Amino acid sequence: MSSTDGLQSSESLADLRASAASGSVEAMTQLLNQTLAHKQIESETWSEGDELHVYLQGERSPDEKSSVMLCCREIIQWHLPGAQFLLISGQEDGARESSWCWQLSFLTSDEQMPTLHQAANGELWRRPRLDKTSWEPTHSSDDLWVPQSIEPEGWKAIAAGIVLALLIVASQQVTFLLSPVITLVHELGHTLTNWIFGYPAIPAFDFMHGGGFTFNVERMPFLIGLIYCGFGYLFYMYWQNYLTARVLLGVAIAYTLFAFTGIHEFFVVAMGHGFELIFAGIFLARAISGYACRYSVERPLYAMLAAYVTFYDIQFSWRLIFDQTTRAIYNQGKAGIDHDLVRIARDVFNVDLSLVAGGMLLATLLTPLVIWGMHRYWRWIVYSINRLFSLRVARS
Repeated sequence: MSSTDGLQSSESLADLRASAASGSVEAMTQLLNQTLAHKQIESETWSEGDELHVYLQGERSPDEKSSVMLCCREIIQWHLPGAQFLLISGQEDGARESSWCWQLSFLTSDEQMPTLHQAANGELWRRPRLDKTSWEPTHSSDDLWVPQSIEPEGWKAIAAGIVLALLIVASQQVTFLLSPVITLVHELGHTLTNWIFGYPAIPAFDFMHGGGFTFNVERMPFLIGLIYCGFGYLFYMYWQNYLTARVLLGVAIAYTLFAFTGIHEFFVVAMGHGFELIFAGIFLARAISGYACRYSVERPLYAMLAAYVTFYDIQFSWRLIFDQTTRAIYNQGKAGIDHDLVRIARDVFNVDLSLVAGGMLLATLLTPLVIWGMHRYWRWIVYSINRLFSLRVARS
């Protein structure tokens, strides 16, 4: 190619970019086709108000990273004054018009131009550089602390659930039929806590002596390693979200302290009854809020289960505190295995069983109050969680 041809080519390119800058869709399409010709990708461009749409199509699905980089490098040269939003879509030949393989959008106004430059440099496909988390709530900061009251439907569900639960507790036959629910939840608590601290475990019913038990084996370092891999991944994702990184660090330190001391044994034993209260709280929260309930009958049923578990644990703790016969039988254990509260009283705190039973009674009574408080300030809780785990790309 002669120098004259090169000069004419550069002049033609400049003319096309000037036309594209003035809003010529034909010039935009021609420029993008020239840019993507070596990728065997054809483009189609159209404008809708303040939106510029770029549609890419090839024999194979256009590579998202490279094709967007090339498009953005060209579009930057146009200095578009009218378009505020850029949408780039990729699709295989012959695919349905509505079936995009991928679709990305960018802001193109002058004050937001760094976003487009980042796409042109491929930075959107690198690990994002983060600044301090700044998540904007859907409510104002004052609204976050406005208490959320329980709706009349929630109170009706709770009342119906309490009445049904009292009828169940009053009938030994029905209580016997529902007791496997308590047993299953109880053993799942032991099982999950064992796995968290590296002990493979399986829950089972005890058909000979009643209740249930959990089989567990020696600790597997591999499981502990998986937990720390999870911490490592979270640190990788959030290490520049300062608040989140500090919370994760605190959780990792606490986990290490628990896992490699006798504290984890206390959690393994205690989380049987702990899971009962957690599930009672979940059932109560569903009854109060009606979250994910498709039918009106679900809320009273959730309230019934929550009330039943609560009454069951209150009755169980009360008898251990004030009934010497019940306490003596409980102290004997079953099949040579001590019950959970006996192990906590003897091996952990070295106190009388009635004191540990009193602690369980207090925890049971506090569970509905905790759920009620969470419901009242649920907006703030959701805001805090979103703020903690939101990723924010730093614009520079």
